Amino acid sequence: MVQALLMALLALLNGIQGPCHWYMFREPVMAGFWVGLIYGDPVQGTIIGATINVSYLGWISAGGANASDLYWAGLLGTFVAIKGGMSLDTAVAFAVPIGLLGNYVHVAYMTLASIWPTRMDVLAAKGDWKGIRTLQFLGGPALVLLLRAVPVFLIALYGGDLIQQFIDFLPTWAMNGLAATGKLLPALGMSMLLKFMYKKELLPFFILGFAIAAYTGLTDLLMFACVGGCLAFILIKLGFGRDAEKGVE
Repeated sequence: MVQALLMALLALLNGIQGPCHWYMFREPVMAGFWVGLIYGDPVQGTIIGATINVSYLGWISAGGANASDLYWAGLLGTFVAIKGGMSLDTAVAFAVPIGLLGNYVHVAYMTLASIWPTRMDVLAAKGDWKGIRTLQFLGGPALVLLLRAVPVFLIALYGGDLIQQFIDFLPTWAMNGLAATGKLLPALGMSMLLKFMYKKELLPFFILGFAIAAYTGLTDLLMFACVGGCLAFILIKLGFGRDAEKGVE
């Protein structure tokens, strides 16, 4: 019960709109950490959440429209993986349909939340700024509580055993297929990100980093981040890219 209540609280913070909530609770890597902490294994939760996060690197919400729900993909994806004892690859494969299911919740939220601006117009006509402020702070979270926190609470309270039974019911070939799909999804996320960030003058640096990682076996991302940051600083000081900017002008 306590873990289920904590999951509901996490779902509430995960679904509330705001920069602090986005960076601390929404991203799958952070949602995975909190889910892991609730169930006694924050390291494994972070690893699962980070693996799911890679699949969503190219995720964009344009005009409030989502291709998949990032909130539940990380939150419930990690929960299902931990309770079901899944491998990382299988966890990623399960997170995608969970994200698609969560997208219906997002659509329902956006639809119901449209009543608040209309209500605020009525309050504005009356000069009731306190009522507008109350709706601003409580209207959205109330819907998140109803649509996200309550379902997650019920899933966490009653769904653990059902998830394990479902995993045990799946045949070996199905689990192998999910694992194979899960291995492809992080590559898909990286390719989506590269599609948005690709510049031909930066391609040699991408190949250089890939070659170093592939042939040396280094997996310390912090090291790559430090080296990349230093290279970027040096190249900017040397005037890298200025000719291209002048050409655009």
